[in-house]
Amino acid sequence: MLRAPVSEQSEKKIPMIALVPLSLVIGSMTGIFGIGGGFLAIPILVIFFHTPQIKAAGTSLFIIAINCLTALIGRQSLWHEIDWKIPVLISISAITISILGSHQSSKVPTAILRKSFAFLLFAIAMFSVVETWFIS
Repeated sequence: MLRAPVSEQSEKKIPMIALVPLSLVIGSMTGIFGIGGGFLAIPILVIFFHTPQIKAAGTSLFIIAINCLTALIGRQSLWHEIDWKIPVLISISAITISILGSHQSSKVPTAILRKSFAFLLFAIAMFSVVETWFIS
């Protein structure tokens, strides 16, 4: 994300022989370490397969939505224990903030947004490392 996106190279089709093991590795790391699959999938799609960043992000969000829906349906027996006000409030807040953010993002150059997000991810990673090693 700190580098400019690759634009001169055409998108490569991911061969099925590579897709299955790649998906298993990303899914395993997601499950073992509790990290989001998008943190692994997006860089792989963009760097190795020259997928446009917006398409890679959309793919990642679609996978997250499928995972969430699967988990929600799989835990249907626990639905009565959920205080539904909390997820509804979070959803409304997320939708509202994303709408406001999308309007504001058009006023900021893409390169600055991309680099700012990369630095935010680094800061979150450093916070997680410090919290894990020194606070726990």
